[in-house]
Amino acid sequence: MVETQVGTVVASSALLRMYRAESAILSLCYVKDKKSVEGLAGFLSKCNVRTLNLVNPAHPSIFTHVLQEIALVENKLEVLHIDLWSNGAPELIELLQRALAAHSETLLELSLKCRFQARFVAQLLPLLPSDIEILDLSENILSDSTFLQPLVDFIKCSELHILRLANCSIKSHVVDEFVKRLLANSAPISLDALDGLDISGCEEIPKTVSCTLKDPPAKTRKDLMGYSDFGVPPHRGSNVQFLDYLKSSLLMRRLVGSHVRVWWPPSFDEQRGAFAGRFWPAKVLRVNPIDMVVVVEYDNQEVDHVPCKFIQPESPFLFGGGLNTDFLRSLLGTSYFNSLSDELKVQAQDLQMNELRQNSEQKVNSTSSVLGSEGGTVDAKLSVSQHADPKDPSQVLKHAAGGTSPVGGIKDLNTESKTDVVGNGTNSAVVCGDATRKDTVDVSTNEIVGKRTRSPDEDKDDASYPVSKKLKSEEQNSGSDANKCVNHVGDTLDANTPPDDRALRASSSGPNLGMVINATLSPKEFVKGDAANELCRDYRFIPAMLTELMLASKRRKCDPGFPNNLADVPCECKVNIETMAGLNIGFSGNVLQPGDVCEFRDPLDSDGSDPSDYVVVVKEVNQVEPLYKVTYVYQDDEDTLDVYSNDVRRLVLLPWYLWVSLVMTVERHLLLSKRLSQHQVLQTTLADCLLCPKKRDPGIPFKRNPPNPLELKLQSLSERASEVQEFSSTHPRLTAKRVQRQDDNDSIEGLRYKLRTKQRKLDVMVNLYKSTRGELEQEKELTARLQAKLNCVVCFEKLVLLLISSLATGV
Repeated sequence: MVETQVGTVVASSALLRMYRAESAILSLCYVKDKKSVEGLAGFLSKCNVRTLNLVNPAHPSIFTHVLQEIALVENKLEVLHIDLWSNGAPELIELLQRALAAHSETLLELSLKCRFQARFVAQLLPLLPSDIEILDLSENILSDSTFLQPLVDFIKCSELHILRLANCSIKSHVVDEFVKRLLANSAPISLDALDGLDISGCEEIPKTVSCTLKDPPAKTRKDLMGYSDFGVPPHRGSNVQFLDYLKSSLLMRRLVGSHVRVWWPPSFDEQRGAFAGRFWPAKVLRVNPIDMVVVVEYDNQEVDHVPCKFIQPESPFLFGGGLNTDFLRSLLGTSYFNSLSDELKVQAQDLQMNELRQNSEQKVNSTSSVLGSEGGTVDAKLSVSQHADPKDPSQVLKHAAGGTSPVGGIKDLNTESKTDVVGNGTNSAVVCGDATRKDTVDVSTNEIVGKRTRSPDEDKDDASYPVSKKLKSEEQNSGSDANKCVNHVGDTLDANTPPDDRALRASSSGPNLGMVINATLSPKEFVKGDAANELCRDYRFIPAMLTELMLASKRRKCDPGFPNNLADVPCECKVNIETMAGLNIGFSGNVLQPGDVCEFRDPLDSDGSDPSDYVVVVKEVNQVEPLYKVTYVYQDDEDTLDVYSNDVRRLVLLPWYLWVSLVMTVERHLLLSKRLSQHQVLQTTLADCLLCPKKRDPGIPFKRNPPNPLELKLQSLSERASEVQEFSSTHPRLTAKRVQRQDDNDSIEGLRYKLRTKQRKLDVMVNLYKSTRGELEQEKELTARLQAKLNCVVCFEKLVLLLISSLATGV
């Protein structure tokens, strides 16, 4: 007994020498004796060790003993680094699984530099916890492609942000296959960096992307967006440009058919000068992720090609205060969000019908067994395989839930979609016509042969319009003859690709698949035409995406547990500056102070002919309505203007790459982890990602402003709220009686408001008439002077001709 206690004391002292308490790091480097790590489990628990490094132990038994000790402690380690030479014995799989499972809720970073073979890594990857954010598989021998499918599954189903594959002996064809699988993915991913892998030679990557892989990512992003990246810039040499392109493609596909806001920068162009410096509502028709261009249609049916740097989602606030209840739908794309919710609802009905069918079969079988019947009245041998084509991945998810539901029914399989292919090679682009969602895929041709009828919600044009795993909270084409389309998407992928993967690729997104336009179009080109013929609202990839996630989860031996629908997801931004200061939700985005940058809606536009939003700065706060005295930021008129609180709201912006990261995180958590079902977590995440311009000095002239509001100095809503803390109880917005809007015709204040608005509009029209009349008079005077000069010239010409004629006669 005494010897055991002495041995424990010696072991503890040996561990203490290798432990750094200030950083909670225990480094077991070059351990030669197994006794040195005795009592490791108790030490990890007692000292709250967060990081454990195991480097080159003298004997394999020390490695196995450390794994056994780690498995005895639950949820202590956040970082586990193992660097040694191992033969990859089969028994290590179980030991590693137990050790990793014991810390699955806290482990964020895992490094396995163990010289494992590719087959061993392929067996180990499905066992890794899905909450790991950094995975380092460097120094392993990954010479064949057996590990690719488990690795891609882990990327789809986990919170992985950084993947390191340095010095892994990966051959070029394996790298090409890995890139193809990533490009074929249509599910949201969180991967931000891919270290140690040279993908610059992959032909599947567009040349505009591959040529920038060696450049600093911060520089590339600034060149594309025109403004500096918000937050911590990514590291150089991590293939960030490729991942940006990949995730931007996923977001752009989701925005097709949805409403966005387009910023028109100040311009001296005659056609746009009078309309510049405003946000204009528009609908996304098509997208081009190669050139980062979005094709939009304005309310006057004009079509425009807009760079992504000028695209913004709908505002989370309403004019006059309050929350946009469809803001989250706008982030993900309203049409896509509704289609995804409908698809989840159909699959939930399929699952429910399957459970009812199984229960009824069980009851019949039990009754038959009691009666001694051999056959029974129901054929219990009826299986899913009798109804579904196993080669069709888009049906796997439905039939995995028990076959096609009578509620969902079999949809129309003969509807055509219009598709054009533009360009050649890896940069070819496909243009989609007005296509609906499709369910079935022909594996042999890689063409969609069937589709589902569009949801009624998709046709509504009046719809309102890097994050860690904990979300900063401790809570956890068949073408038509008219178009002569030639669809060669995926032809280069089929030679060495399994049939299942080809089927998934045929209905999922890649750089050349079903969503992009002519890559050579100028971003500033302005086109007029029939917008209806250019619309592409194609969400047939949703069933395929859900199938990908289902199959990947099954291979990882876990149940994705998709939600029944997304109807209960909170779509508004309840955590904002006003609510953090203790005010009611009705005041959200409307309690402004001098120096705040906000949006201004023209109150004179009573007929709704001007849907644009101006950017203004609050100079003063009046005591009564009109409450705010504002000045235009991007207009020539710098005179102050009195506006009612009903016509302003706080300006909220979202940089493109932050938008991409936010959407990937939100959708992944909605589908897989359900952490965002905790409403407070989602609201806090939105408040940390949404940005507003910093408070400005209203006395400083607003000349020389950057052409894009995203180039202003920005801060998150959470940071701005920490500065404000609370609003004065004497703020006029909190004490003044609100002026009722035009729709309150029964109130005196409402009638007065309408009368004042009409009077102001009449005054503006009179002033416009006077100025136009003055310009007309000036033009008349100028015309008269020019006419007099012309008469003089004519008279002089006649005189000269007369003199010449007389001289000729005299001679």
